Amino acid sequence: MDLATQWLQPLFAAWIDVALIASAGIVVVRGAMPPSVATRLPALARRIALLLGVGLVAYLAAATVAMAEPSLVDFPGALWLVLTKTDFGDMGWVALAAWLMLMAATCAACRPPVRKRTFPDLLFITGLAAFAYARAATGHAADHGFLSVAVLVHTVHIVSACAWAGSIGICVLSVSTWRTWTTPQRSKLAHRLSTTATIAVPAVVASGLINVIRALGHSSHPGGSSYLDIAIAKISLVAIAVVLGTWNRQSWMTRLDDGQDAGARGFGRVLLVEAIVLVVVIVLAAKLGTTMIPI
Repeated sequence: MDLATQWLQPLFAAWIDVALIASAGIVVVRGAMPPSVATRLPALARRIALLLGVGLVAYLAAATVAMAEPSLVDFPGALWLVLTKTDFGDMGWVALAAWLMLMAATCAACRPPVRKRTFPDLLFITGLAAFAYARAATGHAADHGFLSVAVLVHTVHIVSACAWAGSIGICVLSVSTWRTWTTPQRSKLAHRLSTTATIAVPAVVASGLINVIRALGHSSHPGGSSYLDIAIAKISLVAIAVVLGTWNRQSWMTRLDDGQDAGARGFGRVLLVEAIVLVVVIVLAAKLGTTMIPI
């Protein structure tokens, strides 16, 4: 149980979050990508969706072990009980339905002819939003009810974080091809990232602070708790990521817009550091979601 609770659940929660973030990033940036890159995104989205499905199954299995401590023989029955008799299981079905939407959308996008590869936007975005809601409703916010303001705020937090971190992640993956892009193509992507961050970061920060205040508001002794320590570390790293993004916008993006190769290289390097910081934030967020709130 300790292994499942302390390590496996956070590990697979982080796996799910990374895949969800990457999927959201594709939606955000694909319209700003050159055609030569954009045509490869549907296949990438399908592979990410497959990884999301694997992570979901593993996460449900780890949660079953943590909750029921079944033997290997009893595991299938315990998993079925978790899925059919618990609130956690209800959200597992919602996540599964959302995953099926994502798979249907990405498979449709990958059908030939290649030159017409586009996403069924409504289906894909609906799947992302539904999966984000399921993630929110399996965390601490679910204590207030599936249709509560707490779950709504946490869903906003997840969606906005996915848009911000996902756009950065997909952009980092494309940096190695920038030498073949024109200056307007580089600028278009950089400004898409900037616009996304302008909208998403305030939502991430505001909803995140609300989540922490809500979680600790009724705690008699929050100081020194693991939950508070992880929350402070996460908030600190988010602040560092915001500073890096601001630096990129104010300094390197201007040079990138002027067509300077040094500007593009600097922008890409800072973006890579920001992405690494956000990966650590994702890991901390997954751990926070499986850490007990202090009483």
